[in-house]
Amino acid sequence: MTALDPLRVMSFNVRQMDGDDGMHAWELRRNLLVETIELHMPALLGTQEIFAEQASFIQNRIPQFSCFGRGRFGDDRDKHNKIFFDRRRFSLAGCGEFWFSRAPATPGSSDWAIPRPRMVTWGRLEQRNGPDVLILNTHLPYGRDAGEARRQSALVVLQAIESLPRDLPLFLTGDFNSPMDGEIYSMFTAQLQDAWKTAYQTRGPEGTLHGFGLFQQTKRIDWILHRNAGKTVESETITHTCGDLYPSDHYPVSATFLLAGRPEPASSQAS
Repeated sequence: MTALDPLRVMSFNVRQMDGDDGMHAWELRRNLLVETIELHMPALLGTQEIFAEQASFIQNRIPQFSCFGRGRFGDDRDKHNKIFFDRRRFSLAGCGEFWFSRAPATPGSSDWAIPRPRMVTWGRLEQRNGPDVLILNTHLPYGRDAGEARRQSALVVLQAIESLPRDLPLFLTGDFNSPMDGEIYSMFTAQLQDAWKTAYQTRGPEGTLHGFGLFQQTKRIDWILHRNAGKTVESETITHTCGDLYPSDHYPVSATFLLAGRPEPASSQAS
């Protein structure tokens, strides 16, 4: 693969393993979830609400995937924001996490009345024949009364992004628990671009949350944002199902990019 090969990025809230999901329990939908990923086969996949057991299942079924990211308490308990990557194209150069708090480097820390820790997983990936790529993946606080928590969390993310190299392609995937025309969206798109807006072609509905088919949200809360990522060929809200069975209570979203090639080193001239 080369830097000019299309790069597909996906964001997928896979839904935690809740015991009261009935016909959409994890054990019943997990094969369909993997099938949904395989049908679109991203090179980079940011997941939300994923437990270590779920991540292991995906890796066992898609062996070309590697993944990284600790859970919200800094270990393998509870939910993660794991990032998967196709190791045929990428290798991991560095990774880490930070939390939505006044001490973001402290694992499991939380402020602004966020009831359980929320966080960002990030990585720098070396591409076989192209520029390194930066990816961050997150899940912003949920709830009608969480407006200030989302604002403060967005500021934590944006401050971190501001410190990262601007010459590398950067992607931010996540469930932002905010509509695409709201305040949080405006904060992020002041620094980053929205793949749905920059794509030459879009497919599928704009709404991404559907509650296992019980309703159809009309506004996107799952986004792929980017900086210095070349051309956005297409963006899609993926609605793959099997009869009445859904892979998750969110539709995954994907975007395909054509990155610029690695710049050639300047040739030296004899004095």
